[in-house]
Order: sequence, then C-alpha cells, then structure tokens
Amino acid sequence: MTQPESMTDSISRPFNAIRRRLIVACAASGVTLQACAQATSPTNLPLTDPAGARPADVEATVVDPKTKRKIKLKIRLPPLEKQTALILYSPGLGSGVSNGADWCEAWRKAGYVVVTLAHPVTDDSIWNTTKTRSLKMTIAEAIASPQYALRVNDCSFVLDHLLGLASLKPYFAKPGEGKTGASRPRIGIAGHSYGALTVQSIAGQGQGGKGLLDRRIDAAIAFSPSAMSQERAAAMSQVKIPFFCVTGDLDAYVTFKDGQDSIRLGVPLSQRQWVYGHLPKGKRQELLVAQADHMTFAGEPIDAERFSRDVSVSEQNNPKTWARISDMTLEFWEFYLTAELNGSPEKRKAYIARMQALADPKDQLNFD
Repeated sequence: MTQPESMTDSISRPFNAIRRRLIVACAASGVTLQACAQATSPTNLPLTDPAGARPADVEATVVDPKTKRKIKLKIRLPPLEKQTALILYSPGLGSGVSNGADWCEAWRKAGYVVVTLAHPVTDDSIWNTTKTRSLKMTIAEAIASPQYALRVNDCSFVLDHLLGLASLKPYFAKPGEGKTGASRPRIGIAGHSYGALTVQSIAGQGQGGKGLLDRRIDAAIAFSPSAMSQERAAAMSQVKIPFFCVTGDLDAYVTFKDGQDSIRLGVPLSQRQWVYGHLPKGKRQELLVAQADHMTFAGEPIDAERFSRDVSVSEQNNPKTWARISDMTLEFWEFYLTAELNGSPEKRKAYIARMQALADPKDQLNFD
C-alpha cells in the first residue's frame, strides 16, 4: 500500500519548484554568473516554524552590464506563495549577505520577499588582504567617494532584475498596485551603517549634489544612520517616504582589525541623530535602543578578531535586543508596506501605541 504523503513533503514541494524556477530564471537572465540554492532539511527545522516547513534561500551573483559589478544576492522566500511586498537589505562595511540575518529572517517569516545584497569592494572582500595589500588599503578603497553612488546603483539595478524575474511574479502585486501605479509590489529598503548611508541616498538625500533617488521605494529603515555634517543631514529634508532611524545609546565607533592592522571608523551618536532631526515631520520615527552599540545592528554574531565593539556589551545580550528590533521594524513594514495604503490619523495613533508597547522601558522612541 502506498504510504500517505507527509506534511513536510506536501508543503516543501511547491517551494522546491519555486527555487528551481528562480535559479533557472537567474541563469537565463544573461547577467548571472552563478546561482545556488541552500535548503534546510525538514528534520532540522525549528519546531516553532509554522507548518514545519521553510522555503529555500536562493543565493546568486548578478552582474550589472553598465558597471560590470558582480553583486551577490541572498533571496529569502516567504512561507506562502502569495502577493506581498519586497524588501532590499544593504549591509555595512566588511559584511556580506549574512548581515542583518536576524531581522531579515523575521521579515521573511512574516510573509515578505527579502533580498540582501553584498556590494563589491565594500563587502566582506575587504578582508582579502595580502602582504602588499593591507586592511587600511582595502578600506580606503571601500570608503572612496565613488563607492557611495555605486552602492545605490547596485540597489536600483538589483530591483530591476528582481522585478523582471518571472519566477517571482507569484509574490508580486497585481497591475496598478504600488505607489506609482506601475505593475510592481510595494518596496521597502533597509541597511546598516554603510548600508544606512545607501538607504539615505536612494530615499532622496542624494550624494555629491547628484540625486540618486529611486521613486519605487515606498518606505525605508536606516540602522545606524549618519551624516558627516549638518549640511548633509539637512538634505534629509528632501525625503518624502516613511523613514525609520534605528540607533543605540552606545552607537558610535567600531574598530576594524586584521592582525596588527586596524582602523577606527564611525561618528558620535549625535551625528547619527541629526538624520532624524532633519527628516520631514509626519512619517519619520527614531528608535534609540538601550545598551546597543554600533555592531548590535549588524544583526548577526560578530567576529571579535575582525570587529572591536569598543564597549562592554556582551554578545549574549544580542538575541533579546535583536528580537525587539525585529518586532518593531516588522511593525513598521506592516504599517507602511501593507496596512497604511490609505492611512488616517487614528490608524497612525494606533500604530504608535503598538510600537510603544514593543519598546523596552529604557529605549527612547520618537515620532515627530
């Protein structure tokens, strides 16, 4: 007698099919160097995962034909194949597609398509040092002015690429939905540190006098935002979309280390808060997380041999803090990417109340 199909088999089959279609679509696009899928075996799934199934994460490398940049992607597919929003994630300096994993995974589980980029030159390739190419040299190249605009261009190119993949169409909106009326999903973008600067620019701040705004972005989250001057911070007044600044009361500097070679980067907390201060009132908000330093917002375990946290914050404290950040950023996405298409003062008041309930009593949460 034929054995009945198991629950995990019946659920995982459509996701495996989606994964195969996505890999084939990437390979057929003409801009992908390589693609591979990493699926979690049903026997290794956490018991708390609904229905005991987790869709595959798809990893790929796409090439922008204009810039020739090879951009690594990690595509997280949500539990159900249904129309949803798309969230891009831009990592910090020296980090790859694992950056922000805690909240990216939380957003995926909540039903969003979440795609993390690894930007060439500024990603974890900075650690590829040699006797003639030191960490100071790789970082100097990574923070050189051309990279700021190139990272924003990476995001817009990847967005074009993703919206053109037939394999992702089941997740994306019906024609006419989306802020511009185009056939696309609503789109959010988030990033940490260097990624926050990328988010600031693509959301409308611009860079070097040249606007890098992508009008397809509907809402943004900046983990550890910053500005090098009040003039640059004042340019945030040009941002027209909902914008969430997430920082911590210890968020300032971080030291990058490679053996005896090291370099300290960052800005004082006050310069991170300038960003919120210059955003237009109405859809801005800021979370100052208690006892959180710069690397708290990496959202992944930190290699102490590469990054010095410079403050006495234990890695053991991260999970609880990450869970709170994940919950609060998810609430932001839920309100601005789904529920708040036709918002009202009453709905926003209720949203603020939910955010306040999620915050720790020692956190500082600001709206307007």
